[in-house]
Amino acid sequence: MGAGLGIYLGSGVLLGVVCALIAVGKGHPPWVGFLLGFVFSFGGLIAVIVMGSSAKVHGIPPPHPGSRWLSDPVGRHQYRLWDGQQWTGHVSDGGRSGFDPLG
Repeated sequence: MGAGLGIYLGSGVLLGVVCALIAVGKGHPPWVGFLLGFVFSFGGLIAVIVMGSSAKVHGIPPPHPGSRWLSDPVGRHQYRLWDGQQWTGHVSDGGRSGFDPLG
């Protein structure tokens, strides 16, 4: 079993137990609370997977050693990414990133 699956199952059981205790306190059978808690943890797993892949969807490259945001040398934007070897098309204005190729 992978570490991620183990963490998911562990958190699902923990959330299930907490929800079972809440269900008992409200006069419901404990299995109803456990089932709801476990199902909600599955929804959390889906959210983590979707959010984790959002960086790939937007095409944000991983940073290179020596890369940093500097003033745009051509003056079209507030900042442009220097990748440690050359200027890239990745730009930023007022905290919002974009892409504007040089040339």
